[in-house]
Amino acid sequence: MTVRNSLAVLGTSALLALGFGGAMAPSATASAPAAPQTAQVAADAHFTAKDSRSGRTTKGVAHKSGRYGAAAPSKAASLRCWNAGISGRYFAISCSGSAYRVFVDCSNRVRYVTPVLSGSKRVTMACPGGTRALRGGAYGR
Repeated sequence: MTVRNSLAVLGTSALLALGFGGAMAPSATASAPAAPQTAQVAADAHFTAKDSRSGRTTKGVAHKSGRYGAAAPSKAASLRCWNAGISGRYFAISCSGSAYRVFVDCSNRVRYVTPVLSGSKRVTMACPGGTRALRGGAYGR
């Protein structure tokens, strides 16, 4: 009899618990705050390269090149760069060389690079909208 009563109490407790949990689940879900909307991030990064001698400006799309934060590729002694700076989503650097690329690591965890450049240029790279420039540099010769 005692075992029978214990089983009855256990069964009733289980039903109450399931009924209570079932009643609470919809209200808990309904009152939960909606997930915050993430800002749309444009897929492309852009660059502008202004030739120091002619003043001619070239614009284009920078290409994805692996994950950000990877070690910067080596640069030859013949590549000279100076006056680098970061401001928000922009990275700018002046370089002089015969065949080099400029890169920027953006907060969307992507590294973007320019096509091969040559000569003396001031290069400005813009990370995609909604991201920030974290670091940048140049490599090549």
